[in-house]
Amino acid sequence: MTITQPSQTRSPDLEERFFDLSIDMLCMLDFNGYFKRLSPSWERTLGFTRQELMSRPFIEFVHPDDRERTLNQNANVRRGGQALGFENRYLCKDGSYRWFRWNATPDHSWSVIYSVARDVTDVKQAEEERERLVHELQTALAEVKTLQEILPICSYCRKVRDDENYWDTVENYVSAHTSTLFSHSICPTCLEKHFEGQ
Repeated sequence: MTITQPSQTRSPDLEERFFDLSIDMLCMLDFNGYFKRLSPSWERTLGFTRQELMSRPFIEFVHPDDRERTLNQNANVRRGGQALGFENRYLCKDGSYRWFRWNATPDHSWSVIYSVARDVTDVKQAEEERERLVHELQTALAEVKTLQEILPICSYCRKVRDDENYWDTVENYVSAHTSTLFSHSICPTCLEKHFEGQ
């Protein structure tokens, strides 16, 4: 019985299927800044056709706030570096943006960069929501602390209500909660009101 090896001519077909069926976005970007090849997942994610994406410099699809970082990363990869977990935002056909996380490496013999991008928009939105909730919690705790610092005082007798709902003189309350000592004297208004004219 003879075992035959799979033909090497099938390899390009397998590579084509891998490229076409990839969930992540695969691409080849030439050193001039144009996409040379894109997997179909790009169309599903951004809404542009692959022809539209390849007809303009890739940087035109990057969010304006991310362009400088992206160009710096691209230059670093062209010089022989790698992009590992690099994140930026890409324009969708409907005007919205999606967050991508990139891994990329250069091939100087063909003057191209091979890249894999993963759509991490949902992850980024969850992180932003978590940060918003943490901020709201910190704000609420700060408000509680402020409320704890408010001292309930009687409008008539000027007694203070303590944490156990007992009313006491200001002197007793302050003495119990701080290291403050009192030295009693008479202010000019009280001196005039209570003693002068007697």
